[in-house]
Amino acid sequence: MTNLWSPLSLLLPRAPVARRACVQVGMTLCICMASTLVFAQAEYAVIDIGGLGGTFSIAWGINNSGVIAGESFTEGDEEYHAVLWCNGIIRDLGSIGGPGFSSHGHGINNIGDICGWSGYEGGGAYDDHAFVWRKGVMYDLGTLGGTSSIAYDINDSGVVVGKSELVPGYADFFACKWVNGVPIELPGIGGRASWAFGVNNAGYVVGKSGTKDFTEHAVCWTPDNQIIELDKNRQSLSHASDINEAGWIVGSAFQAGHEHAQIWVGGHSFDIHDSSEEDSSAHAINNLNQIIGYTWSYDTGWYFIWDADTGMVNLDGLMPLLSDWALTGLLSGANSINDLGQVVGQGKRTGDGEWDIHGFIMTPVYPSFDLSQPSPAIGGKTNGIRATNVEPGAKVYFVYGFEGGGTLIPTCDVTVNALQIDNAQVAGSAIADVNGVAELRGRVAKNMSGRTLLFQALIPSSCEISNLVVQTFE
Repeated sequence: MTNLWSPLSLLLPRAPVARRACVQVGMTLCICMASTLVFAQAEYAVIDIGGLGGTFSIAWGINNSGVIAGESFTEGDEEYHAVLWCNGIIRDLGSIGGPGFSSHGHGINNIGDICGWSGYEGGGAYDDHAFVWRKGVMYDLGTLGGTSSIAYDINDSGVVVGKSELVPGYADFFACKWVNGVPIELPGIGGRASWAFGVNNAGYVVGKSGTKDFTEHAVCWTPDNQIIELDKNRQSLSHASDINEAGWIVGSAFQAGHEHAQIWVGGHSFDIHDSSEEDSSAHAINNLNQIIGYTWSYDTGWYFIWDADTGMVNLDGLMPLLSDWALTGLLSGANSINDLGQVVGQGKRTGDGEWDIHGFIMTPVYPSFDLSQPSPAIGGKTNGIRATNVEPGAKVYFVYGFEGGGTLIPTCDVTVNALQIDNAQVAGSAIADVNGVAELRGRVAKNMSGRTLLFQALIPSSCEISNLVVQTFE
């Protein structure tokens, strides 16, 4: 095998691909036109979204085009700034107050609008205003009368939801939605603090509301601002975190002394966590009724993806082979899932400092042809590796790396396919023969003896990839 250290981005052609398009609209937004894919819990790549030069980044929201809203420390860790990520490009969205003020990106809709909160000129050290970022401009959404407000989610009509102070310096926040930039207070069930966390395109809002006895309960607000108690008997503490287009609501409620992830559907509550010793909470749901959340006990915790067929599956266990990512631990998490099954959040990587946190996108991949093990798998000898079931005449690139993770294919969008190898390098290429076989032969360096490598093959012109192969060389 030759060219063992050639960067993937330099060797792959950059011809346009008809299946996907990612274009820059003016100076504003990278819009990715999504294809329709069916999510299957099988293969994943995990891709670091990078940052703005600091040690910390978080991916909070993702839309159905694979565009991410989040935040990152700037260089020197002096400020947080809201960011947008699209196909390997990260953009600093700035802040309402300009230089010297921090901002936090949180929710994103399918139009590419982002909401969050930001410091502003004239505000105190801990004051923020909710914002919506649209086509390169960050708009201050103001408050219900206080000095601070926060926005968590935005639907495709531009309705933003979150919370706001009513009067300056008042400790409690109250659920709020902004329609055409105008803040509207949402009613509570007890006159105490309330929060709005999610909104769907029909205008239903979910969150929680406090009562006079200082308990909090999951609620839903209708488009005409009527409040519906999800925990009707107020028998437990509960909250609602997200809602999909079918009206499925997720969150958590206490059951027999434990907090458990919940679904509310058609006025009924369903506990999705079959455990008498662990606690859990559901964070987000997509329109395929797949849920992400967190479960924990006294000494450990893990992030899960749930659907009706598989139940709770540990996201750490779905990372690519030999990955150095971990979602367990301080400040790590999985925050949102889109209709393509792409999950975003933040995690730690082996060898990083204690406070280094990386935002990521965990994306399903779809192998469509087969890759063999290298043979004879001996360093210093001529080895061969074969791709089969390939379209005859297709040019196949063979890539390798030393760690599992993810590498974007330069000609392809992240919602179509990505490699499951970190920092993938090209070993060489071959043309598939009439039988659909492409074979690469070459001498593997002697210093590869005793090392474990990951291999994958791809066809950049069609964004097709093979299965992932792991091989330790003699």
